[in-house]
Amino acid sequence: MSQRDRSSVVEEPEGEELLPATWTLFGAGHLPYRLLLLARMIDRQASRKLQSEFDLSLAEWRVLAFLGVSGPSTAATIGAQGRIDRAEISRAVGALEKKQLAVREPHPTHRRKLIIRPTERGRALFDAVRQERQAFFQSMLATIPAGDGDVVDRSLTAMASWLQRLPD
Repeated sequence: MSQRDRSSVVEEPEGEELLPATWTLFGAGHLPYRLLLLARMIDRQASRKLQSEFDLSLAEWRVLAFLGVSGPSTAATIGAQGRIDRAEISRAVGALEKKQLAVREPHPTHRRKLIIRPTERGRALFDAVRQERQAFFQSMLATIPAGDGDVVDRSLTAMASWLQRLPD
C-alpha cells in the first residue's frame, strides 16, 4: 500500500489537523502532557492579545488580575497563591508601577514587607481585560459538548487535589 493510500484510509478527528504535531506524541492516554500543551497554547494566545490590545505582558496581567480579584497583597502571597516565581512578580510589579497601574506601599505592621495595590488606572484596566478574557474563555468552553463541562471540571479538580496532597 502506498503512502497516499494509507493517508486516505486514516481520517483525522475533526479539528485535529490544527493541533501542534506534539499533541499525539504520547497518545490520548497521556492527558497531563495534553494539559501542559493546552496551557501553553492558552498562554501564547493570551500573551499576544494582552500585548497587542492592552500593552501588558502575561506576567503583568497575572499580577494585576490577582490584585483585582484578591485585593492589595504582598509579592510573597501573590507568588504562593498564583504559583508565580518571585523574580517574575518583581519584574511585573516594576513594569506595572512604571505604567502607573500599581503601587507598592509600606506594610502597616511589618516594615520589611510592601503591599502592592492597583491604582485607579490599574483597576479600570483590570476590569476591561477581565471582560475580554471572560468572553474568550466562554468561547473556548462553548466548544465542549453539552453536559461534558461538568465532567471536565470534576476531572481537573480531582487531578489538582491529588497533586496538592503530594509533598513539595
